[in-house]
Order: sequence, then structure tokens, then C-alpha cells
Amino acid sequence: MKATVFHGPRDVRVESVPDPVIKSPTDAIVRITRAAICGSDLHSYHGNQQVIPGFVLGHEGVGIVEDTGKSVSRLKKGQRVVVAGAVACGDCFFCRRGQVAQCSVSGAAVFGYGRNFAGTFGEIGGEQAEAVTVPLADYTCFPLPDSIPDDAAVFLADILPTGYFGALNGDIKPGDTVAIFGCGPVGLCAIIAAQLFGPAEVIAVDSFPYRLELARKLGATAVSIDQAQKTILDRTDGRGADVSIEAVGHISALEAAFQAVRGGGALSMVGVISDPSISFPMMAAFMKDLTFRTGLANIRSNIPHLAKLVERGKIDPRPIVSHTLPLDQTPYGYKIFDSRTEGALKVLIKP
Repeated sequence: MKATVFHGPRDVRVESVPDPVIKSPTDAIVRITRAAICGSDLHSYHGNQQVIPGFVLGHEGVGIVEDTGKSVSRLKKGQRVVVAGAVACGDCFFCRRGQVAQCSVSGAAVFGYGRNFAGTFGEIGGEQAEAVTVPLADYTCFPLPDSIPDDAAVFLADILPTGYFGALNGDIKPGDTVAIFGCGPVGLCAIIAAQLFGPAEVIAVDSFPYRLELARKLGATAVSIDQAQKTILDRTDGRGADVSIEAVGHISALEAAFQAVRGGGALSMVGVISDPSISFPMMAAFMKDLTFRTGLANIRSNIPHLAKLVERGKIDPRPIVSHTLPLDQTPYGYKIFDSRTEGALKVLIKP
């Protein structure tokens, strides 16, 4: 089959790789109909992860079940599914509490990182490919109704649950002011999700005008980085935001989020900061009496109710899609997404 293969920093290629196979009775083979490039894929693309050349990228995918292992009982061949970006069993101590990112059976394995984040599997392939082997498929795959098109369903694989996780961790109350730092795809999904909790205002902060314009269309007050702190203070009688959400994965955004949140407020970080030298601003958090929450999103546990909201038209992430490319143009998709050119936001891949 054809797949997107990592060869080194900023060097990804679409080439032939072995077809996925059933390795365990709980596996399924899913033929991918839509995949996506995620902001966290750029950590691999830049070489910031300890990645080994030769592995297939991607952890966001929708497809058709093509084959199943003997122990798979909930899925049927030909069924359309979204594959959660992180593998989970659905039945361990953590999964039963909705904390699927801590699944003790899978080891919180994530697709598309080779031996990194492979959990108990040693290595699991990525989804920017024609097909993928899905471990613990009965739970990791979520069956989709026909009424949710692929271009919306692929958001359920990671970034819509991640944006929702950021909003949920902020403990947003009706009437709150929420400041979201970063209007990339995750930040835009956080804007969509935050509004489900009834805030008085969502203030979106970014440095790219085309991102801010979309944030505005999604219902946020959009401001540039240099105007953010003044705007947030002006809109909150000088207090600061009740909730700040960091959705970039960069220390400057985290520092700005700390500065923007009011005393006694909450800061939720969903951006992936891969620099191990970054230290937590403990004294700032202490003096402001902040609640700080972060972590890998509990993707699979949040897919069912988000899917229902998408199905019923309550939320629609499709305006975030900027490009849909054939699989053989995936390297070009990485290039424009990384350089933020051509208005690139969410780049979808169609095998």
C-alpha cells in the first residue's frame, strides 16, 4: 500500500510499504478514506521527537473496516468508523472512569509515532496511509452514522476531543470570559467547544490574520497577540480572563495565558510542548491561586457525545478545513501547514 513515511526532519515521502495485517485477535484493518495532518505531527516533522526513519505518520483517520481479528465482536466488515488517535481498551480501571489516555492495557499508545508513544505494542503504524492496523479495535474504533461526512468525522479522531478537553479542564461557567491562545486547528476547535459551556465571551489570540478571521466567524472576539492583554483586561474590568486555554504548544503562549488569567481563575493547557528544558512557572501559579490542568486528551471517551453534536448540527468543524489533498501530495500538505502559507489550517488527506 501507499503511505506517508518519515525519513528525517522535514523529509516525508509517500511510498510503498507492507500492507497492514492482523497481529492480534483484537485487531482490525481499517481502509482509510480520510486522514489529516495534526499540529502535533509537526513535532515529528521537525525532528523534535526521537523518531526513527521509516515509520508511517498520522493519528487522525476515518475509514471502512476491512477485516477483523477473531475476538472483535462489535465491529463488522464494511462498517464506517472513526479511529481514535490514541488506543484504549474501554474496560480497564482508567477507561471505566473516562481517563482513556491512561489506559493500562494499551499503555496510552498513539498511532503514527513508531516506537514513541507505542504503549504496550512496540510500534503501531500511522493513518496517513491507505490502511492501518487498529489494536483493541472494538473500543478504539467508533462506528459512524452516515449523516456525518468524512470531512467532519475526521475531527473526532483527535482535535475536536482535544479542544473539548481543553474547555472541559477550564471548568468554564456560564457568563465566564475565556481567552484562547492559538488559533490553529486545536485552538479553533477549543473555540467551538468553549461555547458549549455558555461563556459570556471567548477571546481568541493569534498572530495570523486569516486564523483570526476564522476565529471571528466561529463566534470569538479575535485579537492579535500585541493587543491581547489590554483587550482581555478591558473586557473584564481589569481582572483578567476567568479561564485561559493554551492551544499552541509553545512557552510564549503559555506565559501569555498565565498573564491573562485572573486571580483564582483556571488555566488549561492542551498544546504539546516538547522542549524538556521548560520549567513550570510555579510562583506565578501560587501567587494567583490558579487551577492548572494539562494532559493528553481522553479522546475516545469524548467521541460519542461530540459525534452526536456534530450529527445534530449543533457544532460543525468543517470550516476549519483549508485543504483536501490526495495522499501523494501529503509532503506538500506538511510544507504549507508548517510554513503557514496558502491559508493552511486543517489539511485533510484523501487516499
